Amino acid sequence: MSLPSISRMRFIRPIRPIRPIRPIRPIRPIRPILPMRALALGAAMTAALALAAAPDPNQILQHADQARGGGLPGLTWELRIQNSGARSNDDDPPMRLRIQAADDASLAETLEPLRSKGSRMLQVDRNMWLTKPGLKKPVPISPRQRLSGQAAIGDIAATNYAREYRATLLREEPVNGEPCYVLQLAANTRQATYDRLLYWVSTSRGTAVQAEFQALSGKKLKSAQFEYGNRIESQGRSIPFVSRMVISDALTDARSILEYGRIVVKAVPATTFDVSNLE
Repeated sequence: MSLPSISRMRFIRPIRPIRPIRPIRPIRPIRPILPMRALALGAAMTAALALAAAPDPNQILQHADQARGGGLPGLTWELRIQNSGARSNDDDPPMRLRIQAADDASLAETLEPLRSKGSRMLQVDRNMWLTKPGLKKPVPISPRQRLSGQAAIGDIAATNYAREYRATLLREEPVNGEPCYVLQLAANTRQATYDRLLYWVSTSRGTAVQAEFQALSGKKLKSAQFEYGNRIESQGRSIPFVSRMVISDALTDARSILEYGRIVVKAVPATTFDVSNLE
């Protein structure tokens, strides 16, 4: 048997070795960029909405002032002050005053006791003067001076906290079950009656429920509770008006009860608040 010639033989190319398949790299998890951004955006929107929904503390204060005679066009009432506890004399008769107020001014005239009858205290903007029988001219006074018991002179004047204090809304909390805004008030003038206050204002009624009067250091000096058994009609609106204020000393059992009555809404002549007319 003859063998094929070499020229006719076909050489088969060697098969190249198969390269090993590289292992597939594990797919990295997709970073949750979009969800995180969405959460951040949602949080920012929530904060913005909360800020927009938060009540203005100055408006809260202005509304509460009206229920204590502040910022109204014309008002007259009588005030009775009775003291009790430490440093009070049971034989001392209560003090009774007639107060006229309009906008940022008020005039308080003492009716009783007899020994103080005729004394008048005028408050215009942030200035106060006292005159009484025997004085030749009015004497400048401070609203921080004690009037009777725990009541300072500034406590009996028409309340204008919105003008005298910078208000910050701290939180909301109930007082005797009633939801209240808690405001921190810092005096913006030395003529303010107190350096600092914590002020609880009803969220539904818009009236002050209680107050804590503080020194500049934050030390508690006195506290007060308010009641609103009176109502007045002013500028076509029915407004609650303070009927009772109880001021208590922080360290003793001394307290003063202020009762408001005989309230009349009427225009008060501008001449009433002219200091030259006190002479």
